[in-house]
Amino acid sequence: MPRPFNKEEKKEIRTKLLIEGKDLFIRFGLKKTGIAELTKTAGISQGAFYLFFNSKEELYFAILEQEEQVIRDRFLKWLSKAEPLNRSKFREFLRLAVKVFEENPLLRRLWLEREIDDLLSKLPSSLMEQHTARDTEVLGPLIKHWQDAGYIIKGSPEVIAGVIRALFLLPLHYQEIGEDLFPEVLERYIDFISNGLIIGDSNER
Repeated sequence: MPRPFNKEEKKEIRTKLLIEGKDLFIRFGLKKTGIAELTKTAGISQGAFYLFFNSKEELYFAILEQEEQVIRDRFLKWLSKAEPLNRSKFREFLRLAVKVFEENPLLRRLWLEREIDDLLSKLPSSLMEQHTARDTEVLGPLIKHWQDAGYIIKGSPEVIAGVIRALFLLPLHYQEIGEDLFPEVLERYIDFISNGLIIGDSNER
């Protein structure tokens, strides 16, 4: 049985698992990274790992949430300076968002190497529900503000947030769409979202 850790030790070990786990997952991927490698880098036994996470998938998910929080804060800062919001600025934001996700090595693995399939199959559904709820909590007030300012169409902020979030699922299907076609399909999708959500001249670029 793993020895008990004090509060400071728990904090330090969890931080190590997040930092070293990120490096291992980027280098070797979810499937090829085992509990043994994760605990070795953190200096704990394999049994002690489960004092912090129920599975390596939950550790991976915690790291992903950290990455997304940094990206989310960056976008919210950008959007706070984008007013008055128009279709051109909104397209710019969506293109930037996709580019940032594509350039992040961990998120790129998740998308392009289909690690999300393995991840979702092992995670409790409650974690994904909480994640989606947090995204909506962040976007919801911003969408409501834009609606009140007349920048964005009326309607459920939750549904509009879902439309925006759906854009980031598109790269998961780039192979089915076709690698040659995907860039134009993505650009069209960005146009559809911008034209459908942002109030303004339909010809505005």
